[in-house]
Amino acid sequence: MEYTPPPKPQLSSRANAFSIAALMSSGSSKDKESPESTIKPLKQFVEKSSCAQPLSDLSSLDPHGDFSSSPSSLCTEPLIPTTPIIPSEEMAKISCSLETKELWDKFHELGTEMIITKSGRRMFPTIRVSFSGVDPEAKYIVLMDIVPVDNKRYRYAYHRSSWLVAGKADPPLPARLYVHPDSPFTGEQLLKQMVSFEKVKLTNNELDQHGHIILNSMHKYQPRVHIIKKKDHTASLLNLKSEEFRTFIFPETVFTAVTAYQNQLVSR
Repeated sequence: MEYTPPPKPQLSSRANAFSIAALMSSGSSKDKESPESTIKPLKQFVEKSSCAQPLSDLSSLDPHGDFSSSPSSLCTEPLIPTTPIIPSEEMAKISCSLETKELWDKFHELGTEMIITKSGRRMFPTIRVSFSGVDPEAKYIVLMDIVPVDNKRYRYAYHRSSWLVAGKADPPLPARLYVHPDSPFTGEQLLKQMVSFEKVKLTNNELDQHGHIILNSMHKYQPRVHIIKKKDHTASLLNLKSEEFRTFIFPETVFTAVTAYQNQLVSR
């Protein structure tokens, strides 16, 4: 008798997310930060309902965070293209610097490992950036996502104290964007303050309903920081391709997702 594998569990139809459209149309007032025990801050995540749809269909997101319950409809491609685009003259003037670079460099030399858990774990080191060259009068959305470095799975060879390729990568997971909860920023704010992504949490739970970024253990990833200029006449962000945005990548922030530290020097 031929073995039939059990059906793969479906994701909940209710995800704690909000649409970019809602963000762009919101005012400057900020809700008071809720205790970490609640999931309210995690509504700042964005998930697209279908990979088959172009970026212009981000408007299909339910404003209350409802998504199709079919796993096949979940987008596993980055919601912001990985292919670099030529920025406008104005956006080309913007620079982004990685704070605590010395700490990241130390981890990078050893091979940064980032712990992921079922319930979600904050990143360490934390991605903190500062911007220059922005228009003080303009408003900007700052986002972060984490994309695979390659299509490989890795294992740690203790006798060699190094990471080795162990085979082909596991199936891709739902792609998510983390929109910084203080967005939109004014350019004046970005010139004066650092932007910290300390509230980002990583998980290996494919059924996560809290908006954490979902990663495969023993795979290498690259965090990316994005800045989008908010247009005053635009009520919603319907097409990322038509928006002015820039993506910044810091190679020293590449990490391997693990459920427990493999390299003893990293754990120290």
